[in-house]
Amino acid sequence: MRGTITDDQARHLAAFVALIQPTWQIPGIRAAISKARHRAPAHELAHALIRLAMRADVKTPALLAEDGPHWSGTKVADDTRFERCPAPGHSSYPAWNCGACKTDRLPAPDPTPTLGISPEQAARNAEWAARARAALTHPTKEPA
Repeated sequence: MRGTITDDQARHLAAFVALIQPTWQIPGIRAAISKARHRAPAHELAHALIRLAMRADVKTPALLAEDGPHWSGTKVADDTRFERCPAPGHSSYPAWNCGACKTDRLPAPDPTPTLGISPEQAARNAEWAARARAALTHPTKEPA
């Protein structure tokens, strides 16, 4: 059965993991457990979190909800079936974590290009560019 970790279990698991991985803070561990609670039963979630905490290259418990080697040996690693996002064109994403839906919720980018310079500087640049082109097109004759 998935998603069966209780609040009490999560609290104790976070405290235990903070003891074996002291650089992680309990609130961050609790947040990671909460995010991943739908993925596996409590005992598999605990195994995955402990495996994650034992890795020296992992600096945050936030990766718990993601796929990875920390889920090896659990039914989560074996289960490739998951509920797909119902939005049109998003069927390659899981319903619980659709990257396309997240992208769709981002604000649209400003379509007007920005030069990164002030309008006054842009005008000066245009004036000097025109002078340079004129000098190349009609060079002044220098006395010989």
